[in-house]
Amino acid sequence: MSSLRRILASRANGARARGPVTPQGKQRSSQNAIRHGLLARCIVMQNESRESFEAHLTQHVDRLQPADGVEFGMIEEMAAASWRMRRAWALETRMLDNAVAGGLAAGDLAAGEPDTIDRMAAAFTTLAASPALGLMHRYETRLHLIYQRSLHNLLLLRAVLPNEPSPISEQLLDVTPAAPPAESEPNS
Repeated sequence: MSSLRRILASRANGARARGPVTPQGKQRSSQNAIRHGLLARCIVMQNESRESFEAHLTQHVDRLQPADGVEFGMIEEMAAASWRMRRAWALETRMLDNAVAGGLAAGDLAAGEPDTIDRMAAAFTTLAASPALGLMHRYETRLHLIYQRSLHNLLLLRAVLPNEPSPISEQLLDVTPAAPPAESEPNS
C-alpha cells in the first residue's frame, strides 16, 4: 500500500503533466487506443497506411463478431492474409505494367504496330518465362489458403463450441437446400 506522502507526490506530479508536447510524443500517444499493434507493425509496410489496415481489420471484426480472443486471433489472421493478398495483386499488376512498358522483344510479333492485347500477351509470355510470376501465384495461393483455413477453423470452432449464437454459425448449422424453382408450363 502506498504511503500518504507517495500519493500526494504522485498527485502533484500528475497535476504538472500537460501531455505530449513534441510531434513524436503526440504520434506515440495517438496509438494508445490500439490494443497491441503487433499486426500493424509486421503486416503493414512503411509506405502503406496503418489506418487502412486497421479499418480492414475492423471490417472483419464487425462482420464476424468474435466471441473471445481465440476467435479474434483467427479473424486477425484472415485480415492479414487478405491485406497481403491485395499487396500481391498490386505487385502482379505492376509487374505486368512494367513488362508492357518495356516493349516487345524482337521477333515477338510480325511487322506492324502491336495493339494493347498484343503487348499484354507478350509481357505475360516474358513474365511466364521468368520465375517471378510463378512465385507470385504460389504466394497468392498460400495467402488464399491461409484465409480459407482460418475462416473454416473459425466456423468449425463456433459449430463445435458455441459460446453464444452468432449469425454465421447459425447460418451454417441451419443450412437447408433451397427448393428447385418451379417449372413454368410452356405456352401452347
